[in-house]
Amino acid sequence: MIRAAMALVVLGILAPGRAQDACGPGNPSCYVPHETPGCLQPRCCDLVCEFDLFCCIDVWDDFCVEQAEILCTEVYCPEEGECLEVHDGPGCIDDSCCEFVRLHDPFCGFGSWDRLCVAEAERWCGGGGTDCVIDPPPGSMPEGEPCLERLNDGCGNAVGEILTQAIGCGATIHGKTTTSVPRDVDWYRLDDPGSGRLTVTLRSEFPGRLLLVSGRCEGPIRTESIHAVDACGESTFDVVPPQEDDWYLVVEAGVGERIVRSGLPCDEIDPKDPPEPDEEPLPREYGLHYLLTISCGPACVGDLDGDGTVGGSDLGLLFIDWGPCDGCGADLDGDGTVGGSDLGLLFVAWGGC
Repeated sequence: MIRAAMALVVLGILAPGRAQDACGPGNPSCYVPHETPGCLQPRCCDLVCEFDLFCCIDVWDDFCVEQAEILCTEVYCPEEGECLEVHDGPGCIDDSCCEFVRLHDPFCGFGSWDRLCVAEAERWCGGGGTDCVIDPPPGSMPEGEPCLERLNDGCGNAVGEILTQAIGCGATIHGKTTTSVPRDVDWYRLDDPGSGRLTVTLRSEFPGRLLLVSGRCEGPIRTESIHAVDACGESTFDVVPPQEDDWYLVVEAGVGERIVRSGLPCDEIDPKDPPEPDEEPLPREYGLHYLLTISCGPACVGDLDGDGTVGGSDLGLLFIDWGPCDGCGADLDGDGTVGGSDLGLLFVAWGGC
């Protein structure tokens, strides 16, 4: 009571807007007591000062910190530290960039601002969200999975169960991926891959990743390779499927070494739990759709000229590409370099195929 009365008295002799000026960058954190009024996080500062104006006109003491810990459980940004520099604490000083990165990678908001958060800030911040729409081209096949269901998400609940969608050479899939719980990941199985490499093109409205996964659900499951594509971007990859195991192409939301865990909510209405008429939709900066195109390579590994035989002309083509050659046809093992291991694979396949 005395504290509130003091706040009203002090407020009466301060210039208009003084309390609001105490909130924002340039002030210490809202979660640390200090001798000055206000604190770093504007939204948290406003919440606390609405409850106790004393915190914004006199001192941010232990009581203000206690209120911040109660009232600001959903406030993470801004925090000390540059957005383009690694630091131990969560968040960064640019409020909009911090919120954008945290929306898609929550670890950056409660863990530490690590090198992946920096990479995400470099890629995502500065221009806001991206606005692109992928229309399904003629002849494309819809994924056929509503984002409220899980029909092709890989390993299921039953032992050994694996949920996949079958596709064929030359197929183009128009799919959708979301981060709604449970997080949506789309698994595809090629009916007749042959023994050659695949050329896979992924175009995405969101930051996406294509994984080549092998193994069985009862274990072990291995990620053979990961290929990333920027939002509103398109990338083409050559992949060599494992010859002695089950394998799958997997599309998910992700960037670099980390998956995108939030920020892509389902845009369909759940008939079992429809939203209230005045309920605000969850925030979303990216679209949800992608195009996945699969082209099958030669009938066997090493048939670089596609004549059905591995021979001298294929050997000549391999030597032409010798050395670093990411994505080229002669890189038979897919390691980004044409070298001795590729030469060995070619000789193993020598002859008619």
